[in-house]
Amino acid sequence: MSTASKDTGPLGTERRVLPRYHLMKQVDIVVADGDVTYWGSMKNLSRTGVAVAIRQDLKRSQKVTVRFRMESDDGRVVLEDLTATVIWKDTDHAGLEFTKPLLAGSSALKKAPYLAAHLDKRR
Repeated sequence: MSTASKDTGPLGTERRVLPRYHLMKQVDIVVADGDVTYWGSMKNLSRTGVAVAIRQDLKRSQKVTVRFRMESDDGRVVLEDLTATVIWKDTDHAGLEFTKPLLAGSSALKKAPYLAAHLDKRR
């Protein structure tokens, strides 16, 4: 029977310095011109935007805030918000382009470090 904990690496030493967070598929879409928040499901994500499944009627060129959730192994949740513009919408899906992409030195990267770390991990 192994005595190593689940948090240790193959050599028995903890390699993580910070807690690990997992990106959740649920996102909130906060409409910029009102106090309305819609729930959506993330379909794909890049450094420049996100595609979501959403049934509510968003309009092309509409300004929104996308709220992402990351959950740690112990259940803590971190929220990160990025502003975006609706660039396309069909019946149940929308494409949202971030106002500032998640690139080195951008203010968006500073606002969403866990989201950026998730993208880096997928490489």
